Amino acid sequence: MARPRKPTNIIKLQGGYKDHPARLKEREGEPENVNPIGDPPSILGEQECGVWAELVKMSIPGVLGEADRMALEVLSRLIVKFREGEATGPELSQITKLLSQFGMTPADRSKINIPGKKKKNAFDDD
Repeated sequence: MARPRKPTNIIKLQGGYKDHPARLKEREGEPENVNPIGDPPSILGEQECGVWAELVKMSIPGVLGEADRMALEVLSRLIVKFREGEATGPELSQITKLLSQFGMTPADRSKINIPGKKKKNAFDDD
């Protein structure tokens, strides 16, 4: 089975284009997930909304956006089931997969390189 394609914003945060600039050319014109994730959907219960807020708070800035709402809804529901001790084996696998895709595991976080603030010099515009 083929590995899922890694999102462009994650590759950028990881610095993957420095060594392989051709990868960026392949993804020109790819839609960007620029709108914020927003509040949880009204269909979620109180516990799921709490998990949603927890996940958004601990996510890496720039990773979650509006296009991730459905996946975050699924993850929020699954985590509630997990915490209640009712998650099945496949559901636990899905939790792990979604956490990984959102950069929320130690191994995935270690791959992310967030650029620091650019130092100002005398020639920069204010």
